[in-house]
Amino acid sequence: MKWLKLFEDFKQNNEEGDLLKQEDIIKCIEKGGIMYATIVQEIPENDPKEALKAIDIDEDGLITVEQNNKIGYVKIEDVEKIEF
Repeated sequence: MKWLKLFEDFKQNNEEGDLLKQEDIIKCIEKGGIMYATIVQEIPENDPKEALKAIDIDEDGLITVEQNNKIGYVKIEDVEKIEF
């Protein structure tokens, strides 16, 4: 049971970017989790190894994120992994 819990709290996107779903991002937001992304619009100096706080997600899968008091936007297919 311990291994199942670890898997539920950590999901990593595959190369096609279709493993993570909107429901996963919503859970991350509700639980105050973090995410990592390769491309963040409005934050060009983004380091993919630095955590982002997910704030909101729209119907098209565009996620509003915060990093160092800056607001940016991430497409769901650009999310590498989430932790919550």
